[in-house]
Amino acid sequence: MAKGKKQFFVWSSIMIGIVVGLISSMGVADVLHMTGHGYTCTMCHTMDPMNASYHEDVHGGKNKLGVKALCSDCHLDHTNSFTYVLTKMKVSINDGYKTVFTDTNKIDWRRKREERSHFVYDSGCLKCHSNLEDVMQSGKAFLPHRDYFVLGNKNNKSCVDCHQNVGHKNLGLFIDKFEKTKEKNN
Repeated sequence: MAKGKKQFFVWSSIMIGIVVGLISSMGVADVLHMTGHGYTCTMCHTMDPMNASYHEDVHGGKNKLGVKALCSDCHLDHTNSFTYVLTKMKVSINDGYKTVFTDTNKIDWRRKREERSHFVYDSGCLKCHSNLEDVMQSGKAFLPHRDYFVLGNKNNKSCVDCHQNVGHKNLGLFIDKFEKTKEKNN
């Protein structure tokens, strides 16, 4: 092969690879975003109480602007792209497995609420509330957040350790209603 043809082939291959890579990564990003919405996460009936309480919360759109947080905004690790995708895969596989292969009626949602820090990531909270550290310099946000930001979170508390009902207003009531309906149907 002539030197000119060889260079053309190499550069053409590189350019085609870049274009294919960009298109593929945009497709993957779109799929990740589309599957972070509530309609995907709540396809299984076991999520009914969480979905109902989410729609009653400010994070579910009950605010002046109607702005909503996606399920993935809170329930996936936003530290970096790798941890985001890894967490999404882990959660999806776990939830899919449990939905298909276990009796979801035996899930104790009240106990799961006590483990909320395993299902909500501070990196997700701080993605939307990125100005919290700046705002807390004045006003009532300073004292409750001082240990977290100023002292380096030495007590290892997560956002949901203090903000226990964030994202799902009156979740306990919705779980009770769900449990009663489930008992009636059995």
